[in-house]
Amino acid sequence: MKHAAVRALLRRKQKFRCCYCGVRMILTFSTSRMPANAETLEHLDRRADGGANRRSNLALACYACNSGRGTMDWLTYTTIKRDELFDLIAGKF
Repeated sequence: MKHAAVRALLRRKQKFRCCYCGVRMILTFSTSRMPANAETLEHLDRRADGGANRRSNLALACYACNSGRGTMDWLTYTTIKRDELFDLIAGKF
């Protein structure tokens, strides 16, 4: 499946929202001066850690989250971005 088709599928699935923080993303065709809410294709399991290009390993993330995640695993990063870490510690789940 081509990247354009994968992106279209993920947009519908994610309702145009970032997989980490939930911000509504915008499409941009410029790679310079990317806005924080620009849509980017994200590998949940990082390619640097052996993550594959399979559709099951891809999601859409805003530029701010994609560039800010660093080496953190996707689930921990999602928990932090959604302020769920403190709820988890406090036993609110």
